[in-house]
Parts: sequence; C-alpha cells; structure tokens
Amino acid sequence: MVVLVCLIFSVLSTIDQYSNFANETLFWMEICLVVFFGVEYMVRLWSAGCRSKYMGFCGRLRFIRKPICIIDLIVVVASMVVLSVGSNGQVFATSAIRGIRFLQILRMLHVDRQGGTWRLLGSVVFIHRQELITTLYIGFLGLIFSSYFVYLAEKDAVGPDGKTDFSSYADALWWGVITVTTIGYGDTVPQTWMGKIVASCFSVFAISFFALPAGILGSGFALKVQQKQRQKHFNRQIPAAAMLIQCLWRCYAADKAINSVATWNIYIKDPAPAGQPSTPLGKLICVKKMSLMIQVAKKASVLKRRKSRNRMDGQQQQQQQQQPALPPVTISGGISAGAGTGQNDNQRLENEGDVVFYMEEPKAGTPNRARRDNRGSLFTSQTSSVTEATSDEIDIDIEEPQRVTTLTETHRNAIRAIRKIKYFVARRKFQQARKPYDVRDVIEQYSQGHLNMMVRIKELQRRLDQTLGKPGSYLAGIDRAGNVKPMTIGARLYRVEQQLSVMDKKLDQIMYVLNAVAQKQQIPLRSIEDDV
Repeated sequence: MVVLVCLIFSVLSTIDQYSNFANETLFWMEICLVVFFGVEYMVRLWSAGCRSKYMGFCGRLRFIRKPICIIDLIVVVASMVVLSVGSNGQVFATSAIRGIRFLQILRMLHVDRQGGTWRLLGSVVFIHRQELITTLYIGFLGLIFSSYFVYLAEKDAVGPDGKTDFSSYADALWWGVITVTTIGYGDTVPQTWMGKIVASCFSVFAISFFALPAGILGSGFALKVQQKQRQKHFNRQIPAAAMLIQCLWRCYAADKAINSVATWNIYIKDPAPAGQPSTPLGKLICVKKMSLMIQVAKKASVLKRRKSRNRMDGQQQQQQQQQPALPPVTISGGISAGAGTGQNDNQRLENEGDVVFYMEEPKAGTPNRARRDNRGSLFTSQTSSVTEATSDEIDIDIEEPQRVTTLTETHRNAIRAIRKIKYFVARRKFQQARKPYDVRDVIEQYSQGHLNMMVRIKELQRRLDQTLGKPGSYLAGIDRAGNVKPMTIGARLYRVEQQLSVMDKKLDQIMYVLNAVAQKQQIPLRSIEDDV
C-alpha cells in the first residue's frame, strides 16, 4: 500500500499544481521505504541460513542470486542513488536519473514476493497452451492476409491531402494490428470501396479470433480457482476417511468372532522394573513426590537456620572473654588443615565458598569470627535440616494406580463399546466432510444417488424374478434350448394350485358318486317298507 501511494505521489510530482506538496512528501516517504527495504533485505539475508542450502558464505551467495533478491537489491540501490543525487523536484530530470527512477517501479514486484500470481498465470497458460496457440495462429494468419489484401486495394488510392495512406506493406500491417485489436486510432483508413469491403470482411473474422485468448484465460482462471476449492475440500476428507477406516478395522478386530490377539496388546504393557514407574501417570506421581519432598526440606532448612542464628546471637552476647582462636579446618574438595588468620584467609574463603568449622567455639567477638560462625551455622543448619527432612516420614496419599495385566470379558466389552462409539463419530464426521459445497456438486450428488437407486431397484427386480419367476414363466419344463427350467417359487405355487384344483374336482366327483350310491340304497328300503 505504501509503495502504491509512493508511486501516486511520483506521478503527482510531474504536475505543476501539486509538485511542491508531492515532492516534499515523496522525499520523506522514499527515505522510509529505503530504510525499510534495506533493513528487510539484511534481515532476510541473515535469516536465510536457517535453511541448509543457504548456510555459509556460498549459501548466502546462492540466496542473493535469486530473482526476487536481485530485484530487491536493485530497488534499494536505485532508491539510494535517487535520494543522494536528487532530481530537483522532477521525477525525470536527467537521462541517468530517469533510468534509475524507472528501476524504482520494480518496487511493485515486492508486493508478491512468493510469486503466487505468476505461478497461477503460468499454470493457466500451460494448461490451455494448445487452445491459445491455435487461436493466435489463426488470428495471425487473418492479420497477414487482411493486411495484404487491403494493401493491394489501397496502394494506388490517394487521400484528400494528396498522399497515400498505404504506401507500403508495413503501413498495412500497422492498420491491421490496430483494427483486429479493436483499438482504432483512425490515422489510417481505407479510401476505396473495395478496400472497405475487404477490411470489413477480414476484420469480423480476425477480431473474433484475437478476442478468444481473453475468454480462454478467464475460463482457465475460473477453473483453476474451482479446482483449488475442490482440492481443499478433498484434503479435508482424507483425515476423516483415514479415521473412519481405522475405527472400522478396530471394530472388526475386536469382534468376538475374530480371534485377534494383537488388538488387545495395546491395552496391556510389560510391567516395569521394581522401583520405576511404568506409566506416564506413575512418572508424574513420582515427580510430584520429589518436588514435595524438596519443598518440605527447604521449609525445614529455613526454620533450622533461623533457630541457629538466634541461638548463636545469644551465645555471642554471653561470651565476654577473649580466647586465642584455634586454627580453622578448611574443607575444599578434599580435607586440608592449616593455620590461617587475617583478611587474606577470609577473602579466600569468601571467594571459594569453603566450609570452615572449629574444634572449639572461640570466645572472641571479632567480625571475622562472626562471619565464620555464620557460615558454619549455615552449613550445619542446612545439613541437619536436609537429614531431618529426609528421615521424617512424609505421608502422601497419591498412589500409582494398579496396572491391568490381563483383560477380562468385561474389559473387552467396554473396549468394544468405546470403539463402536468412535466408529459412529468418525462416520458422522466423514459424512459431514463429504457434504457438497457447490450447486453443481449438489446436482451431481443427486444424479449419482438416483443412478445408484435405479441400479439397486434393477438388482432387486432381478433377484425377485430369479426367486419367484417371471409372470409368464411359471410352467416348469424344458425351454427352447433343451435345458430344464429352474423350479422357482412361482412355478411351485402354480403347481400347488393346479394340484389343488385337480383334487377339488376329484372330491366333487367322489361326492357325486357317494350321493348317487346313497340314493340307490334308499330306494329299495322305501319299497320294502311299503310292502310291509
């Protein structure tokens, strides 16, 4: 943004109305930009060593040879030269300053240091290179032919000023470029009707092909953006799919029908050696115990130190007699005894931090003796406090949980339930990740779902036909090829119905015969009764 504002002020400095204000503001802005770009360049050069290929002096040279670094260096040097030489308030004062000022325009390239814009443009051009080459080739042919035919039609035509606009083929090419690119300066125009007809026909043809690259690049950019969005959407599906596959496999491995031993080993670990925590929780508890013991020891040492100081102060006040000081016994790495008095010994003891104690308590109340007494009391209090703190029993209720060495059926059922829950959660997340984000994706998903539904319906119909049989093929037997037809459920039901109908007819016949026999037997009985 600052670079753009600086460029705007550079433009305003060429206008007389705004030159004074723009030059003064531009001067300070360029100083700030030079300082900023210079510091940034040095920081980038210094921090380039974090990568292995830019380490050392040769690596820094390799970093400086990068195109963006060369541009940064040119911008910084050009700005410093412009500020040092000056241009008297004008952007293009002299030819040298004019060239250096042009190099300052390269600061606009600093906006996109990563080169994402150029990479995107290059990828789009590379993808649609065949279409672009075709359109440019045909458009170039149209330009050459149109310019040539217009030159043939207009080379002898004379304008109102008595001059010919198309005196050479180069003039015709200039007219063709200005026409097919739809600029139309109007400095060169056909004069004859033949030239106008040829120009109009070729212009319609050539302009259409010269306008195609813009549409191709525009559609390429749109497709590239859509492709990136699809790639981002697909990348979000990969972790969800991996988690779903993992959860499904773990549910399968934990099934009762699968005798998998490895799937349960992750919940059972080898017991650690005695005295060492085997779990992260046990290690944490051990660390907490040690920290608590250290805190208790520190508090005990502070209390002991205070008591010893009070006791030594009372003893010093009671002792009034002076006795000759015994030679101190100094402990420094090893034990060495020697007589030493005076300021040199005290200075040496203070510098080396040695531990000094006496065989008997001296009675003299000198400052050196008091300092040595304090140092000895500190050493005694610290050692006694540490030993007392370590010897005392510290009751800590935190205990390491008992480890599970074998899994019971209850444990396995709980693990199966947890894995099932994880599987359902992973499936829901995967379904959410697969949700479409565009209308086209929604339509495509619906069409794919409809196609899958139709395939399933056809498969269901095929299985029904295979099981029940088609409506016209219930009769079993031999088909035209001589193969025995399979006995489907429909054919069997049809045969049962046929047999039931035959049995019904037979039963009717039997009933009819029985009725007839019964009637014949009843007629003789009636005649006998009448005779009697």
